[in-house]
Amino acid sequence: MKRFLAGLLILALFLTGCGIAAKQSNTISQNTISNSSLKTNVSDIRWKWSFKNDQNTLENLQIFKSLDGGNSWTQINLPIDILSKDVYSNVYVENVVPYFLDSDNVWISWINNNDESLYILKTTDGGKTWNKLSYKLPQLSQSISKIQFVTPNTGWLLAVSDGAAEQQIKYLFRTNDGGKTWEKINVTSSDSYSGLPLVGTSTDMIFYGVDNGWVGVSNPISADVILYKTMDGGNTWSKVSVPTPQGYEKYCIVSASVPVFKDDKNGTLNVDFYRTNNGKPENHTVTYVTNDGGNTWSTNVYAYDENKHIFVKLN
Repeated sequence: MKRFLAGLLILALFLTGCGIAAKQSNTISQNTISNSSLKTNVSDIRWKWSFKNDQNTLENLQIFKSLDGGNSWTQINLPIDILSKDVYSNVYVENVVPYFLDSDNVWISWINNNDESLYILKTTDGGKTWNKLSYKLPQLSQSISKIQFVTPNTGWLLAVSDGAAEQQIKYLFRTNDGGKTWEKINVTSSDSYSGLPLVGTSTDMIFYGVDNGWVGVSNPISADVILYKTMDGGNTWSKVSVPTPQGYEKYCIVSASVPVFKDDKNGTLNVDFYRTNNGKPENHTVTYVTNDGGNTWSTNVYAYDENKHIFVKLN
């Protein structure tokens, strides 16, 4: 089935000077771990995670919890033995994605391509007990790009499936029962797949509350910033206009970008523009700002040159 879809999606892309690969990073720095029996406030409780030996499998996942604001850490036991081994121990389980909502609610999610199902280990008591959830995905999805919950019940899953070169099929699902069941959502239309463009192999998502959400996609073939916005919890989406700075028309978008808001109106959006110039890479990070909740965006005066580590003035 996957090969059939990939075959349908092998479309010729115009050659560009970008030659980019999507940036991906889920590495968490290791700190010294010690147990703590301190009585704490909820605001002092923190989580972190990493993989032993850089092996992104459930057997190697490590979850740590701090009760004192990050000064000391305790490893949380994951009850892998409640799962059958064929659910997680195979070459197709390439990504395991934890999400920490608060001091009690944690989801550890992955997609098993053998049975095309989503699996979740979930705790609602801070890691003392865990439940196994599974859900048969209605569409082929190879891996999880992002999962996020805004309440113990309401969350979204952004899943992707590799297509032709520099392309991914993108699916968005929503749950209203804490991850037991999921509903596929059309992002921009009722057309094939999710409505998100096939172009781009890096996708990101963020929700601010149950209504306001954003999806960003990398763009390896042009300087068009691909950013979508929903105001009704994901039921309907619209593409947000983000201007290309003068002089950046021949660049590409090297990674997915979603906005960061400090309140209802004011936010920033960092976009990595990339190109090769006479064989030399040029990578500039342009910061956009908004003061109307993301309806309109404008650039700061300067961009950051990632190669030279200096700020350059925009035209």
